[in-house]
Amino acid sequence: MVDGQFIRWQEGKYRNAIIELLGLCMETSHRIEQIYMQYAAGHSLRLYGWVQAEQLVGIMGIHVHSDVLHEITHLAVMLDHQQAGIGRQMIQTYHREHSSIQLFAETDREAVGFYRQSGFAIYSLGEKYPGVERFRCVRSVDS
Repeated sequence: MVDGQFIRWQEGKYRNAIIELLGLCMETSHRIEQIYMQYAAGHSLRLYGWVQAEQLVGIMGIHVHSDVLHEITHLAVMLDHQQAGIGRQMIQTYHREHSSIQLFAETDREAVGFYRQSGFAIYSLGEKYPGVERFRCVRSVDS
């Protein structure tokens, strides 16, 4: 288990860290502010974080599609905290707290191994963009 606390973020706290973390998981930076505001607005988008020593070191964005289907939309850990199990711990904690859901993500080849090691089944979506294969990663209720 990784030291730290899993929190549900509320607007107004950790803004700079969230912007930095969103930048780590987005290819273009021009939409970061827009995505931040969507999480702040709430509705079906929720943002969770991992706090260590009063610093936000990881985020996990969730899109709640229904009572039983939740999607990981963003997952990032500060560079100096990566490879410590924080991303996996956020997923496990969220899935424990929402034990009756199916959790899924869409990702690229680079992150497939991480999701597989975190208990997800991996399915190729084919070449969704020219030259880019995408994958659907699914973690069921019993995972």
